[in-house]
Amino acid sequence: MKFSKSFALSVLNAGLATGADYAEIYYQDKRTKGYTRRYQKVDGIGSGRTCGVGIRLLKGKQQVYGFTSDFSKRAFLDLASSLALGFDGERVLTVRELKKKPMRKNINPIAIPHSAWSDEKKIAYLKDGEDAAFAVSPEVKNVNCSLSESDEHVEIYNSDGICCEDDRVRTSLVVYAIASDGKSFQSGYEALGLSCGLELLEKTDIKALGKKCAEMAIALLKAPEGPSGEMPVVLGKGFGGVLFHESCGHPLEGSAISHATSPFTGKLGQKIGSSILNAYDDGTIENGWGSENVDDEGNAPTKNQLIKDGVLVSYMLDRYTARRINPTLTPTGACRRESYRYLPTTRMTNTYIGAGTSDPKDIIASVKYGIYCVGLSGGQVDPATDQFDFTSDVAYVIKDGKLDHMIRPVSLMGYGYEILPRITMIGNDCERAPGTCGAASGSVFVEVGQPTLLVSKMLVGGAGGNNE
Repeated sequence: MKFSKSFALSVLNAGLATGADYAEIYYQDKRTKGYTRRYQKVDGIGSGRTCGVGIRLLKGKQQVYGFTSDFSKRAFLDLASSLALGFDGERVLTVRELKKKPMRKNINPIAIPHSAWSDEKKIAYLKDGEDAAFAVSPEVKNVNCSLSESDEHVEIYNSDGICCEDDRVRTSLVVYAIASDGKSFQSGYEALGLSCGLELLEKTDIKALGKKCAEMAIALLKAPEGPSGEMPVVLGKGFGGVLFHESCGHPLEGSAISHATSPFTGKLGQKIGSSILNAYDDGTIENGWGSENVDDEGNAPTKNQLIKDGVLVSYMLDRYTARRINPTLTPTGACRRESYRYLPTTRMTNTYIGAGTSDPKDIIASVKYGIYCVGLSGGQVDPATDQFDFTSDVAYVIKDGKLDHMIRPVSLMGYGYEILPRITMIGNDCERAPGTCGAASGSVFVEVGQPTLLVSKMLVGGAGGNNE
């Protein structure tokens, strides 16, 4: 542990001097390294380090936060004392001892540490993917293959009398191919990521991944524009779950609920979606991209069911947002932040729609005319209105229950609370995919996911007009 228990007690009690009822020390030391090949050469090998301490104090429904990268004992005591000046009162709590909180289970075991491969071996691995993509066709003009590594150590000490630590190792691999026929450019993209070491690379066929991305980009060059208008939409498994993450996941975070800016505020126990819909935020998935052994408050992760048979049964909560909403509520192990420089708050971990009973082939067969989005390349949600706007990556027109032809990317628009009741079929093929989510406490690693599912009606924006 970075701090002796006696010194951590001194800092905590300095923060509690003016009536705070909770104090917390968060220590972070994060090292990152990245490797990129682009334009058929090594484009960069870079590294970084983030190291510092954040201190948070709570008093009822008020909180103050500060941070420092000065590791002198005086700096920590001065920071705690300065934060205590944010409250006006007498001491109500003194922490007498700290006990190390045992880890229930290491949910992110590491088989191959990042140090096990040389830089040369990692670059050669990326080159194999790059070469495979370029070999597909002369129309492939550029390929970006990148590897990102993160090794992070965190420690939490708080006035509940506990201290704990976690080592967080993550590895991600991205392949991005760009093709051109001289008239336009299209791209194919794949991203993999887990809370693990280099075993991710050993079990990934980088040549097949490069070939797949190149073929996707070339196929899009020949694809026509997609249709527009309201129609049934089949969303593919895996990264299709980003739509639920953005349009429904964020409004179910305690930060949105506690400020009454969410359309789901005050709706616990109410039906908000189709009866076949079940959704989870599960921080306990082994080696999940968003999994951590403890959250940034020191709480163990949970498998938190948010929606059960269409009924809203839970929110995602941290200590502070639970206080603001209802003091009887408890944190769900989802308090997170990008670094010690950010005030922590409720954030998603691995958020997904649970598997249903339908065969994905039957879902497509049920649609007379609509589109099938294999995945989504990104989008946004307006926090003021909760309206979303997402773009497909690979999509097809469905005619008479069959995939007819590939189309270029289209936009999907609407409101999350309107989409949930329109989910009429859910597949049995649930899959998750990695992503990065930005919000008030910075960018954090999250997984999104879902099975193939059918939304009976959604607004589609394609440049091909109404072609039905």
